[in-house]
Amino acid sequence: MIMLKLAKAFATGVVLAFVFNAPAQSAFMTWTTELPTVDSGVLSPTTIFGTVYENLTNSVENEYRSPWQGTLLDGAGSYTSVQNASYATYRFDKGHSSIEFMWGSVDDYNGLEFYYQGNWVDALYGDDAALDVVNKGLGFIVASVITNGVFDELRFTSGSNAFEYANLTVSAVPLPAAFPLYGAGLALLGYIGWRKRRKATDTAT
Repeated sequence: MIMLKLAKAFATGVVLAFVFNAPAQSAFMTWTTELPTVDSGVLSPTTIFGTVYENLTNSVENEYRSPWQGTLLDGAGSYTSVQNASYATYRFDKGHSSIEFMWGSVDDYNGLEFYYQGNWVDALYGDDAALDVVNKGLGFIVASVITNGVFDELRFTSGSNAFEYANLTVSAVPLPAAFPLYGAGLALLGYIGWRKRRKATDTAT
């Protein structure tokens, strides 16, 4: 009976640990200016609204600027450009929690929006405080973004010319590192309870 109560208490602790370790209510981003060694390309969007140019390699003044401009892959590296009042949407058949991409000429009007089953999950925009020290409108950054919650839809938006991006990768939701330990703890409690019951039975006979 005591072991059963302990097991229930432990299970409750597991649930509470998951609740209190949930991500904060905003997307978390880190970035670097380390140049990618290869051009891995960008998948075609699932849907497009407005004007979105794919598989670009060059820049057009006052329209779009290659993230690769000024690098060894200038004129060769491919990228996608979302133009003014437009967006490119990517839908996935399973949940994801993070993305990484090469963000060209970061602008305040560039936006990332995340949805799950049609519901808004999170967003990140070019005016985020984490980008305050970026030289806006020039060069590139490689951004890594972890969202608040799972998403199955990703949208690149632009309020002006333009949102340029390359080397987009999306990561599936990982198994929480602590989950196997929780499972092992529950299994151990169950085993201890079974051993005690068996010992009690053997003693009685």
